[in-house]
Amino acid sequence: MFKKTKLRLVILNALVFFILQNAFGAMIYFYMHYSLYHQVDQTIVEKKSHLLREREILSKELNPEREENHRLVYLLWDKKNQLNQIIPQQSLSKADAESFSSFVNKEGIQTLSLDGNSYKYLNMSVDRNNVKKIQIIYNLKREKEMLSHLLMVISFGSLLSVFIALLGGTYLANKALIPIRNSWDKQQQFVADASHELRTPLSVMKLNLEHLFRHPERSIEQESETIHQAIQELNYLTKMSSDLLTLARSDSDQLQVIQEPIQLDEILHHVVRDFKALAHLKHIQLTADIQPIRIIGDKERVKQLFVILLDNALKYTKAYGEISISGESKGSRTIVKIVDTGIGISKHDLPYIFDRYYRGNKSRTRHIEGSGLGLSIAKWIAQSHSGEIRVTSKEGEGTQVMVQFLIKKSDFKPHYA
Repeated sequence: MFKKTKLRLVILNALVFFILQNAFGAMIYFYMHYSLYHQVDQTIVEKKSHLLREREILSKELNPEREENHRLVYLLWDKKNQLNQIIPQQSLSKADAESFSSFVNKEGIQTLSLDGNSYKYLNMSVDRNNVKKIQIIYNLKREKEMLSHLLMVISFGSLLSVFIALLGGTYLANKALIPIRNSWDKQQQFVADASHELRTPLSVMKLNLEHLFRHPERSIEQESETIHQAIQELNYLTKMSSDLLTLARSDSDQLQVIQEPIQLDEILHHVVRDFKALAHLKHIQLTADIQPIRIIGDKERVKQLFVILLDNALKYTKAYGEISISGESKGSRTIVKIVDTGIGISKHDLPYIFDRYYRGNKSRTRHIEGSGLGLSIAKWIAQSHSGEIRVTSKEGEGTQVMVQFLIKKSDFKPHYA
């Protein structure tokens, strides 16, 4: 799949790169073409103006003995449109000069191709001795050569651009495929992990139901343990389905996060009260030091965030351990810390704890309940509130989770009608 995608990206990128390069070359060529020909037109017009303005200039310009580079030629025509003189001499053959007789009455600057050469010419009327018309002719040989050389350079560049475009297209395709490959790998891992997590409870439920089917004579009380296990697995599947739906909706931006002023300290105190009884059962000391805090956010989502974090702290803290939660506002930030004396997280696992289904050492044992999706949801909730979660931990000593929210003072300003 990636080979075909890469090939398409290379072709597309190379095609775009090739078109841009050649379009730039074409722009340079046509600009030079226009610039050179426009300069020739200006030269011809200036010569005509000089000839018409001063008689002395006319005499000097029409001196057959003057030196000239033979690029600017004057053809003098009499009243009968017969060629009178070519100035400078030998700059144009008489046969070629005679070819201009058909165009002696045309107005404005004209272009004429003659025997492989191109000329620009302009007719002007004079009344001087036997001369009635003067044609100012400019040989475009030099401009043609310059444009020809430029076209050769651009053509060579165009061929070279094919190679450059392929290299550039390959480089850009490889760069573009990096996030696609990463997303694909994560998706494959996610599907594999989800399949594994779903297969286990389904297998347990199937075994329990088969056990009940094999012993129809037994009462509900006798099979209460089997039924209890099936209900536990059902609850686990329900929670996992809910978590998967939450993450899927968050990925597609279908979940709406309410933005309203909330008292974060009240939410934290409520969560702490809910977990006090569980902490007491595990002989874990749970303490809280929370200052009054007000933020903008979704009350239910923020509560879910801290339920996930406290639930994890309780799961991985052994009996007679300690968990503390603190919250305070510092300037434009709100900081909530949850510190436990649990088993900690290894340096190897720490960068991956927010990945979906990730568990330390890839352990899939289910002696610790959980779907492996809680921290992924917690990270999404924090980010949707313009916040972040930072985790520091030392294996065997405990973990500190810090949640930080930004406070915009303008959000709490009173609005008057």
